[in-house]
Amino acid sequence: MSIELDRRVEKCASQAKDYLMDRRRENGSWVDRLSSSTVSTALGALSVAQADPVLHHDRILRSVKWLRENQRADGGWSMADSVPPSSPGMTAFAIAALHKLDAEQSADHIKRAWQFIEASDGWNVIPGLRGETPKTWPAAAPIIWSIVGLRDEPQPDQPVEIMLLPALLRNKVSIALPVILALGIMQHRTLPRNPFRRLLGKIAEPRALNWLRTISGTNGGIEECPMIAGFVYLALNSVDVGEDLQLASLQYLLETQRHDGSWAIDRDLEISVTAYSIMALAEMVDLRTDEASSQSRDWLLRAQWNKPFGAFDIKAGGWSWALPSGWPETEDTAVVLGVLADFDLSRGHPSAQLALHWLRSRQNRDGSWSEWVRNSAIMNDRPCAGVTCHVVMTLHRFGEPTGPGSAIARALGYLKRHQKSDGSIDSVWFRDSVHGTSRLLETYATLKLSNTEPALAARNWLLRNQSSAGGWPARTVLPPAHPTVEETAWAVFALLKWGENPHGTAIVRGVEWLIAQQDDVGTWTPSNVGLYFDDLCYTDDLIAHTFALRALGRWLRMTSQTAE
Repeated sequence: MSIELDRRVEKCASQAKDYLMDRRRENGSWVDRLSSSTVSTALGALSVAQADPVLHHDRILRSVKWLRENQRADGGWSMADSVPPSSPGMTAFAIAALHKLDAEQSADHIKRAWQFIEASDGWNVIPGLRGETPKTWPAAAPIIWSIVGLRDEPQPDQPVEIMLLPALLRNKVSIALPVILALGIMQHRTLPRNPFRRLLGKIAEPRALNWLRTISGTNGGIEECPMIAGFVYLALNSVDVGEDLQLASLQYLLETQRHDGSWAIDRDLEISVTAYSIMALAEMVDLRTDEASSQSRDWLLRAQWNKPFGAFDIKAGGWSWALPSGWPETEDTAVVLGVLADFDLSRGHPSAQLALHWLRSRQNRDGSWSEWVRNSAIMNDRPCAGVTCHVVMTLHRFGEPTGPGSAIARALGYLKRHQKSDGSIDSVWFRDSVHGTSRLLETYATLKLSNTEPALAARNWLLRNQSSAGGWPARTVLPPAHPTVEETAWAVFALLKWGENPHGTAIVRGVEWLIAQQDDVGTWTPSNVGLYFDDLCYTDDLIAHTFALRALGRWLRMTSQTAE
C-alpha cells in the first residue's frame, strides 16, 4: 500500500512540476489565470462603448456575448466565471450592461435577471439599495444603474471631500479610495449639493485628480484592476474631467480585455504566484543549486519597491501582487522575502534589510498585520491572521527575536487572542477557517512550538474538519459547498509541517484526494475560495496548482526521510 502510494504521488507530483515549469515565462516568473468577473466585464463593456461604440463594436459584442453565455440557470451571474452560486450584486452589474448595450436582443436575459433579483431578496442584499448594507463602497451598483438610466432614486454618497481629510484618516478606506474619489468627482458635478459641500467639492476635486494620477501605473492601470479602471473611466468621462486619466484607464481596459470579451477583477497576481511556484518547487529541488530557479530569484528582487509609495505613506521595501500598478502590501512582502530565504538570501542583503524594516514598521498596535493600512477596520484591510502568520514565519527565518515584547511575541499574542475556542481562526482573504487555521499551525510548527495549546487546538480542528471524502473542509459557511484543492493542500501541508505521520489515516486520505483531483494535463481545477469581500470572490489556477504541488512535495520528502 505504502509503495503503491509513493509511486502514485511521485507520478502526480512529477506531472505537476512539469506543468508548472511549462508555464514559466522566459524572465523566470509565472502568470496565472484569475477567473473572469461579471462586474469587471460589465464595467469594461460600458466603458469602451461610452468611449467609441463604433470603433469598439467588436469588443462590445464579445462582452455582451460573454455576459449572455455566462448567465446561470437561475437567472443570476456568478462572482467568478460562471461558478456557483449566483450573486445578486454581480447580477445587478450585468443587468446594467445588457440594458445599456443590448436591451432588445438581451430582453429575455434581462427579464430572467430581474426575476433572480426578486427571488434572492436582492433589493435588500445589494449594497446601497434598500437594506442595511453599506451606503458607500461597495455600494456602487445603484450608481451604475443611475448612469445607464435604470434608477432615479438618490445615489449612495461617495464624498470626494474625503480628500480634504488628513491622510491618516482618508487612507482608512484603503484600496477602495480610487473608486470613491472617481465616483465622488462625478457626483460633485452632477448631484445637488448645498453651498458648503459645493465649495468643499470644488477644493477637493483637483486634489483627488492629482492623487489618482500618482497611483496610475505606466500601463494606465490602478491596482492592476480592470474593475477600478472601469469605474474611473465611466465616472470621469461622464463629467468630462481628467482626460489624461480617462485615456489611461481606457487604454488599460483595451489591453486587459480577454479574447472571449471578459475581464478579470485583477489582471493577474504575477508576483504572488511566482513566489508560490518557488515555494512548491522548493519541496522538490534545492533552489540554491538549481540554475533555472536563480532567474526567478532575480526577477523577484527586481520587483521590490525601491521607493516609497507616497499615496499611502508606505516606505520603500515591500512587494505588491503585480507590476506596475499593484500597491506594496504585507502578505506578498512576507511571502516573497520568505521565498528569497530559500535561496539563502542573507539578513545583510540590502533587499532583505529593507524588507525586514518594512515589515516591522507595518505591525498593528494589537500585534497583527493588515495589508496596506495600519490599525484599520475596513472589511478588506483589517487585521488578518493569515497575513500575520506569513510575516511571523518570515521574520523567524531571518533570525528576528522572539522574546517578550518582540514583534513575533506580540503577533503570537494576537493569534492566541483571536483563535476561537474550537481551535480555528479566520483569514480575511480566503473563505471560512481552513486557510487561517492551517497558517496558524504552520507558524507554530516553524517556531518549534508544535506542542503548545494554540498549535494543538489548530491541529485538532483540522483533523475534525476533514471531509468523509478526504479533502477539506467538511463543512462550509461561504460557497463552494464542497472540499477544495486549495484548502486540502493548505491543511495537508500544515499538518505535515506540524509533524503528523505522513502514513497516518488523515494525511493519506488527504493525499489520495489530491491525487484523484488532478486532471490529465497535470493540474487541478481551482475553486472560488479567494475573497476580496464576501460578495466578490475569485478562482486562481496557479494558487490551486502550486499549493497542491507543495503539499505533495512535502509528503514525498517526509516519506523519503522515514524510509531512510
